[in-house]
Amino acid sequence: MKQVITILLACAALSLTACGGCNDTTGTNEGANNGNNKSNNTQSNNQMGSCTVGTDCASGRCENGRCVTTGGNNCADPGPCGNCDPTCRRTGTGVGDPFVLEGDPDQTGGGVVLDPDGSITLDVTRIESQFIWISNTGEGTISKVDTRTYEEVARYETGPAGNGNDPSRTSVNTFGDVFVGNRGGRSLTKISSLGEFCPDTNGDGMVTTSTGPTDVLPWGQDDCVMWHVDLPNGGLIRSVAAQDVRPDDDLVQPAVWVGGWDGRVWKLSSDRGDILVETDSPVQNYGFALDGLGNLWISGWTNNAIGRIDTTLCVDNASCNVPVCTGEGPGNDDCVKQSIPMPFRPYGITVDFKQRVWVGGDETARYVFTDAVGSRLTRVSSVFIHGIAADDKGFIWGAGLGSGVIRYDAEDPSQMLAVPQTGLSPKGMAVDLDGKIWAINLSDDSAIVIEPGATLNDNTVSVPVNGLVAPYTYSDMTGSQLRFATDERGFYRRVFEGCALTSSVLETQWNELRWDVSTPGNSKVLFRVRGANTRAELANAEWFAIATVPPDMSPFDLAAALAANGLGSSQFIEIEAALSAERDAADNVIAPKLRAMEVTYSCPIIIQ
Repeated sequence: MKQVITILLACAALSLTACGGCNDTTGTNEGANNGNNKSNNTQSNNQMGSCTVGTDCASGRCENGRCVTTGGNNCADPGPCGNCDPTCRRTGTGVGDPFVLEGDPDQTGGGVVLDPDGSITLDVTRIESQFIWISNTGEGTISKVDTRTYEEVARYETGPAGNGNDPSRTSVNTFGDVFVGNRGGRSLTKISSLGEFCPDTNGDGMVTTSTGPTDVLPWGQDDCVMWHVDLPNGGLIRSVAAQDVRPDDDLVQPAVWVGGWDGRVWKLSSDRGDILVETDSPVQNYGFALDGLGNLWISGWTNNAIGRIDTTLCVDNASCNVPVCTGEGPGNDDCVKQSIPMPFRPYGITVDFKQRVWVGGDETARYVFTDAVGSRLTRVSSVFIHGIAADDKGFIWGAGLGSGVIRYDAEDPSQMLAVPQTGLSPKGMAVDLDGKIWAINLSDDSAIVIEPGATLNDNTVSVPVNGLVAPYTYSDMTGSQLRFATDERGFYRRVFEGCALTSSVLETQWNELRWDVSTPGNSKVLFRVRGANTRAELANAEWFAIATVPPDMSPFDLAAALAANGLGSSQFIEIEAALSAERDAADNVIAPKLRAMEVTYSCPIIIQ
């Protein structure tokens, strides 16, 4: 009987065919990344002392609690991995061997860009969209207005039904694109913010799009109208909320949630408009707002209630089609769907940057989901509030129609002011990129802009936009609700291929994950992994979180992490670096950077 022995052979003892190349780096810039490894490997490694895992040792090998060398106590040639193991290979990318975000199927990203220094960072410019989208309900169109110049730069048909589109509710994603709900048209339309840089969606060889309020192209001819989806089985479309990411750093397919008046909720793919989920709402929908915890909050005007759907639990039809829990507290707060009774009729709804839910209607109220039961609701008697918006300076703004705009102190909403010179029938409220407040006047066909000062009484009012058409609109028109309630996130993913499987090599021995990142402030980077033996299987494999920076440090024991999740012998692995920013008191985005990411591995050789 032949004895089968698995060993890691020194490179000098192998031919290049068996070894795969002694200095094989699989595309890694050796010089750049060797220097990077030295700067990252800051933990105190020992040569012959006690150890628990391989990264405790300079040699990278820990046997029976002691470090073991490969190549002598004074390893003259540290090899490609810098750990005295000549069979170890390293591959990765980063500064010196540039990241690639387009054109390389093994490198992908979302919500990230290349920094001028070559590192991966968050695409914070994607939220620098200086536009407000105002539905012209009486005309079946939507106006795109520059919030700095006050110029209406485009106007679009929102569906094929002309005036019958009846556009009303809007939501803007972090790229500035708008989703407009056609109330009577019972449909949803996505329109890109790129203007002349929109894709050639109608295939005529050029970008054809509106250039102003009098240049409204016939339906189907404007390249900035990305898609249109009919939603006929839920009544009038009353609620829309864009969702780019989930709150647990798990970057998912961007989506948009839509609610019909008859109590139906849909989740659609942001990219194509595919219906991903269709389910019953916990209340009769009148408005949507998402918080940073993944809760979709719903104004239930006719139910005297607010609803909640946990979008981290409601992920498909099976998980969403569950009974509704009524009331608050243990057993209800953990439900997929929840209905919370209110002592009045809620109307407009928003969530502020402290994750507090605000509703208008018969009263103005603040609801804090994380407070103790019985102390979550703060009510304030005022005029009937239609649209409601939260800024990032601690104030809430309510549209009082004939009573004008009402400004509230978010910490003590009993402190309020009816802003003078705003009594032109404000129906909708929005906050723009620069902190100005927009009130959309239904009967006056105009928009008021308020430049707020630091106190309730400090307000400057102007009327910069006229020529709107019955603008019955009062949901998020600028993207500020999504922007303030969630931190910016993005991801970079890299596929790594291990050892080629042959008669002499049965599997890959993955060793370390190494990174070079900076995490200023409270920003962070979460690393996840998935593995499979083919690329096709990898694309559908489950993700596992393995490290978070801070506090985890490089090099990281990838072998142990893979083994713990049953992926130890995978031929292919994909590593994701999910970047998460924070906003400071001045609303600046503090973003992390990923400068380099690589893995090390070895190919055990079978000798018979």
